Amino acid sequence: MSFGAFDTLPKLSQKDALHILKTPIDELKLSSDYYKAVFHLAKYPSRETEEALMDLLISESMDNSILIAKRKAIEVLGRLGCKKAITIIGNNLKSKDPYLVENAAWALQELSCADAKLHNLIGCLLEQSHQNQRVLIQSLAKMGAISELPKIKQLLVKDEISSGVKGAAIAAISRLTGESNNLDILRSNLDLDNQNDRQSAVQDIIDAKEYSLLELVLQTPVSPYFRIRSIELLWDKTVDHLFEFNLTKSLDLLLLDDPKNIRILNHYQSKTNSNFLVKELFSTDFRKCYLALSSLLKIPKEEIWTTIKDYLQEFKKDYGALYFLMIILRKINDSGDKNNKISIELLNHCLDDSWPKFMKFKAQAILASVDIDKNIFYDNYENWLNEEKTPYWVCRYATLMCIQRLIDKENQIKFKDALLRIKVDSNKFVRLKVNDLLI
Repeated sequence: MSFGAFDTLPKLSQKDALHILKTPIDELKLSSDYYKAVFHLAKYPSRETEEALMDLLISESMDNSILIAKRKAIEVLGRLGCKKAITIIGNNLKSKDPYLVENAAWALQELSCADAKLHNLIGCLLEQSHQNQRVLIQSLAKMGAISELPKIKQLLVKDEISSGVKGAAIAAISRLTGESNNLDILRSNLDLDNQNDRQSAVQDIIDAKEYSLLELVLQTPVSPYFRIRSIELLWDKTVDHLFEFNLTKSLDLLLLDDPKNIRILNHYQSKTNSNFLVKELFSTDFRKCYLALSSLLKIPKEEIWTTIKDYLQEFKKDYGALYFLMIILRKINDSGDKNNKISIELLNHCLDDSWPKFMKFKAQAILASVDIDKNIFYDNYENWLNEEKTPYWVCRYATLMCIQRLIDKENQIKFKDALLRIKVDSNKFVRLKVNDLLI
């Protein structure tokens, strides 16, 4: 089970976590200890862990700290695949806490719950506007709850529902019936102003298995994570055949992430300067980031560098901005330039092993290494191709893209042994890329 990039809670043994959950809350030093215990129990899959979490869910206390711990307990039981917890989790669908209800619905889908009574209960909750209707719909669809289809369809005739709920309903109907209706709505939702709405639209297209919209998704200004996820979950060989979709070419373009290939759709109403554009790279809205990136790449390199230096420390602390900075450096760096030392400093900062393995800027840094300092690439490429040392497949794929560039430019045969070793990589996209290079 993954615990995310920022697992900063103090370490706790299974024994200590179990002891905390057996201790009355008024005897604990911190009310948050229950949540901490539940969080860490996820790392110790066992009968004892499951029973302790189920015992917590039986509690009728409405104490806020217990409610928060119960939400997490439900999530953990779902991730652990604890099917014997289905009934207890289902009872929490009746809670007055909508977040507890939301987590319960999600966990039931993870456990492939086939209980028609629980399906019906979730379906009835769709009538309550204070519930997370989007998650409830997704849960019903993933459980194959076709009995609740009329209730899902009923939502579509309501004018006041959000784009996220409407998109989830369309995706659910498609998943439950196999009918591809209202594709124009899913397509138009990719261009909504709000980034969360655009990301929801991507998820709806994935849930509806609308392969024909994959290419459009890859051009949508959302986090690279969502676009990578779409290609992971939507692509199969049928897509290549039916829609003339070239997988490796699309993956290469996705990783290079040139703003020219993104449907930004908006533009600046007045003249901008490099200071404004660089600040926009720190935005949480990726449409703003891609627009700023596109505009930055049109101004003189020296002007870009002047501003980068002003924001150097801010860049080093912002994960999203570092992602875009690596793209910029790949475009403007010159190994003989006076600023190359700063490029190397930033590159090494991004490639440092102290970062979590799945940071999205890591692959961009690998791609930039060939442009900034080939020696860094040559010193590290075998580790970057090693699945154990580099578990994120996107980084291994990016390394292969760099090798392809070097082979094309310098006709180097030194990579052949490394490529032969990675032919058995567990990731299908990495294997396909290797095969392309070995042909």
